[in-house]
Amino acid sequence: MKLTDLDIDGFGVWHDLKLANLSPRVTAFYGANEAGKTTVMQFIRTVLYGVTPERRKRYLPPLDGGRPGGTLGVIEGDNRFHANRIADRGDDDVGRVVCTTPDGATSGDRLLRDALGDIDETAYTNIFAVGLDEIQELGTLSGTKAAEWLYRLTSGIDRVSLYDVMLDLRSNRTSLLADRSVTSRIPELEATRDQLVADIDRLRQRNRSWSSLAVRIAELDEQIAAAEREVRKCEHRARTAEIAVGIKDNWRKREQLDLQLAQLAGRVKLPEDAVDRLNELSAKIEKHQRQADILQGQRQQLKEESERLGINELLVNCSCRIDALGEQRDWLQSLERQREDLEREARQFESRVASEQKRLADVLGLAEARHLREITETDLENLQPQIDALRAAQKRLDAAQRNLDSLTENERSLKTQIDTAIIGGEQHGLPMDLQEASDLVAQLRKRMQVEQRLEQARQHELELEQQGHELLDDQVMPLWMFGWLFATFVLGALMLGIWVLVPDAPFGKYGGLIALLGVGAAAFAWIFKYFTEDSAAERLDACQRQMDTLARQIAETEREKEAVDAELPMTDGSVLLRLQAAERHLAELENVLPVEAQRKQAGSAVADAEARVRQAQHDLNQETKQWQAKVAALGMPETLDAHKLASVAERFATLGELEARGKHRREDAAARQREYDTLLRRVHDLAEETGCLCELDGDEAEADALAQLDHLVSERRKQASALQRRDELREKAKELKAEEGKHRESIGGLKRRRTALFTGAGCADEQEFRMLAADQHQARMMANQRDSITREILAAIGKHEPEEVFAELLSPEAIGILETSWESATAQLDGAQERLKEFAQQRGVLKREQQAIEEDRSLAERQLDLGIVEQQLAAARRSWREHAVVSRMLERIRADYEAHRQPETLAEASKYMSDLTGGRYTRVWTPLANDILLVENSEGESLPVDVLSRGTREQLFLSVRLALVATFARRGVNLPMVLDDVLVNCDAGRAKRAADVLTRFAAGGRQVLVFSCHEHIWEMFKALDADCRRLPNRRGGVVIAEPEPVAIVEPEPIIEEIEVVAEEPAPKRKKRRPKQRTAKPVVEEIVEEIVEPAVEEPVDFYEYPFVERLVEERVPVPAEPMEAQTAVFDYTFDSQPVESVAEPIAPGALAYIVAGDEYEDRPVDQAGYLDWDDHDFAHDELAGYEMRSERRA
Repeated sequence: MKLTDLDIDGFGVWHDLKLANLSPRVTAFYGANEAGKTTVMQFIRTVLYGVTPERRKRYLPPLDGGRPGGTLGVIEGDNRFHANRIADRGDDDVGRVVCTTPDGATSGDRLLRDALGDIDETAYTNIFAVGLDEIQELGTLSGTKAAEWLYRLTSGIDRVSLYDVMLDLRSNRTSLLADRSVTSRIPELEATRDQLVADIDRLRQRNRSWSSLAVRIAELDEQIAAAEREVRKCEHRARTAEIAVGIKDNWRKREQLDLQLAQLAGRVKLPEDAVDRLNELSAKIEKHQRQADILQGQRQQLKEESERLGINELLVNCSCRIDALGEQRDWLQSLERQREDLEREARQFESRVASEQKRLADVLGLAEARHLREITETDLENLQPQIDALRAAQKRLDAAQRNLDSLTENERSLKTQIDTAIIGGEQHGLPMDLQEASDLVAQLRKRMQVEQRLEQARQHELELEQQGHELLDDQVMPLWMFGWLFATFVLGALMLGIWVLVPDAPFGKYGGLIALLGVGAAAFAWIFKYFTEDSAAERLDACQRQMDTLARQIAETEREKEAVDAELPMTDGSVLLRLQAAERHLAELENVLPVEAQRKQAGSAVADAEARVRQAQHDLNQETKQWQAKVAALGMPETLDAHKLASVAERFATLGELEARGKHRREDAAARQREYDTLLRRVHDLAEETGCLCELDGDEAEADALAQLDHLVSERRKQASALQRRDELREKAKELKAEEGKHRESIGGLKRRRTALFTGAGCADEQEFRMLAADQHQARMMANQRDSITREILAAIGKHEPEEVFAELLSPEAIGILETSWESATAQLDGAQERLKEFAQQRGVLKREQQAIEEDRSLAERQLDLGIVEQQLAAARRSWREHAVVSRMLERIRADYEAHRQPETLAEASKYMSDLTGGRYTRVWTPLANDILLVENSEGESLPVDVLSRGTREQLFLSVRLALVATFARRGVNLPMVLDDVLVNCDAGRAKRAADVLTRFAAGGRQVLVFSCHEHIWEMFKALDADCRRLPNRRGGVVIAEPEPVAIVEPEPIIEEIEVVAEEPAPKRKKRRPKQRTAKPVVEEIVEEIVEPAVEEPVDFYEYPFVERLVEERVPVPAEPMEAQTAVFDYTFDSQPVESVAEPIAPGALAYIVAGDEYEDRPVDQAGYLDWDDHDFAHDELAGYEMRSERRA
């Protein structure tokens, strides 16, 4: 797949960016920092693989508008199409892909997916995209980490590296089972199991003591039950006596109430609500009587109101005719208005005709208006050419006069400008000569500069004075510092004195060392004090010298200021104001020069304009004379204006039309008057018939038609309202009469019910009935009081004993000894409770011991934990076996890959490495069963990656990535390779070789896109005839001014000095590093590279070449002698490996298949064999890692 063009509609900082006709080989893009190179690369990945949340957050929506997305032109074999992806359907939209072929057919993303060859974005990033981030990460890694990372490249990094998978497997297997010195899972589980078995045996022995405690507790339960029965009996007797004492007063009150109730018994018993019923009946009778009286009064009022309405029956009978005439009221008004409007218009037309005739006659100078009829249209047509000529002459005169006024005003303004400039300079005493004014401005500017320098020098002098005061204070050491130094000096002298003067010093064998330390401390204190004071004195001297120098500069500046002031004219005011006035005056003088030339030109233009005005006036006079002669020939006055005559000709034809329109208006007004009179007679006749004529001054007279009609309609509405009101009053009276009858009937029924109530109670009247009700109410109150006392007694007794038992205790014979019985029962209860408490305490102690044994779930928990640990132990052992099986399987896979696929990749990488280093390093290889890379130089020495310099590692990294891309291309996956500033750390020579290698790499049918922000790298590709593009300026337009290409100076030959180190340092060894059979000394190679200095370029470009001193330390690894044959082991899961003889392998092979027991893997369902000859390794190299099992613990 190759990209042919690129069209960004809207993405990040780009909008409407089009890059067409991209080279199928190498395309180099140049752009300064923040020019948008990364945005272009991310756009390519977005169209190919969609919009990820990270890209949407950073690049969408576009900053300069446009639809989010764009188009890529793609060629895949014989297919050519454009892939368009737009992501505008929400925040989660990855973008919808539309592929368009040259014939206009569109489809989904099938063509794009076929072109990508099932390579997802992760694989594309790891293989086909090489960025500056990876180069920088490689530079930050240590030598060992960088070597491991480069080795991973050779073992495949499609999605997950096989090397990382095997390391993960090894770590998992070691975590399950390892040596005793290392903590692992299976030994921990076995130790836990042994501890749980011991705990279970101890807990079983403890549970045997539970039975003896149960027997003792049962005996105490029987004793406690007997004591509880005795306590309950005592409590019952004591409680009975206590209750009897409590209810004694209420018992006596109830006996008294029983005697009073017996006295009131024997009379007729009334219901409890008898008085309420009587009061209710009386209230209802009074209410109904009051309502009946009110309704009777309302009926009488309605009758009187109906009589006062006064209804006209004649008017009611003629109501239909009145309604018909009322509907004609608007038409009657319309007729009146139409008649008046028509008469008014007729009068207006007649007046306009008369006034128009008079005005035209006055305009034409005729004595009478009738003479207008004598001017014919033929006369007017003959005069029309002369009228047009007069109009044209007048227009020419007006135009010439306006031009003259404009030029005169322009000349006046120019003169004003010149006078203003000259007068302003004279007022400020400034010279009128341009050269003198310029010299004055220069002198004033010089005076300002001298004054500014003098002010700065004086400010600096103040600062130095302040600094001098501070330095003068620093001449004396601070007290705290002097105290510390003095203490240090004394302590050192004391330590030395103790060691010298005291033979048996307490320091023992360290006395000499401590004395030496004391000498050093004292010497340090004295030296520090000396240098501190000397430094302070030097700074003070330097400050004083600066002050002297500054004083001389101030004096020189003042003399210079006096000299300048002597040259300037003596004037008052600020120098700054004088300078501003002089500069303004100079500018005005400079502006006056072109204004004077403009004034002269304006004077000439005014003279020409005056001549044109005179000529236009002469032409107008000639045309006027010809017009007067023509008018006099027609018999009209010579003073007749041509414009007036033209307007008369236009208005002359309208006089007849105005006369006809006035006549028509008179006829229409007469017709409207006749119709209006007819309606007026009908209204008057109806008013006489109904007796509703309008009266004026008390007499019937004919009134206005509209007023009479309104009066009839008003009376008709009043009568209709009165009729409706009369009907309403009649209906309401009927309703009131019926309601009054109901109230009368209710009164009779209520009186009968009250009489029956008196008869039933045996009372003659209402007073006797109420006295009987009062006696029965008092009896009910005493009965309620007795019931309340009884309830209190029953509540106090409760369910303790029947009431008959308490009747015996409260009888008159036994009530005296009640208190003594209560005290005796209480004493018996206290003794029984004390015995019960002792039994309960003994049982509680035994029960707590038994409950502690019962609640102890340690035995069950230990047994459960033992079962869980045994299951975990079995699962761990099973997982360890699965890891062992899968580890051996992946080791065979890795060995097969290193034997068949890795040599191909390494051979390809060796070729690119040799080209990139200029033949310095010729071979990249890996030893047998070792996960490291070795690089062989031109002298045959094999060096590990961790001893190579940073630049050489980057060259090796680029070589391996190019080899991987070439390997994928040979297997049909040919995608564009994107390089982002990968040559940023290369010098001029390395960068040039890398550009040549990339160009030849792309010549093999691969597309390479190189992005760089360095001009010299871009120029290198340009020199190799690559497709070089300069990204346009995203703020509009393309960068027009291109910098000159930087001249690249070839470096001088490298001078190598090899120094042999006499002593061999202990080399750092790494796990899986190949053993060296013969030890050789470490060689330190000092490479000194001297390059001529580059020509100076603008600041925006890198300055190269440069001088660099590289010190490179290398550890040579001797080549091990290769065996003629290698044993290949076929593994089974249940037996030891069996050796089988394979075909001989040529000496010097790059890799061999070995048995790697130390490699481990994650558990899988089944171990599948992978046929490397028939399967695609780039797509399925992680099959073992992805075959996870549900049996994972």
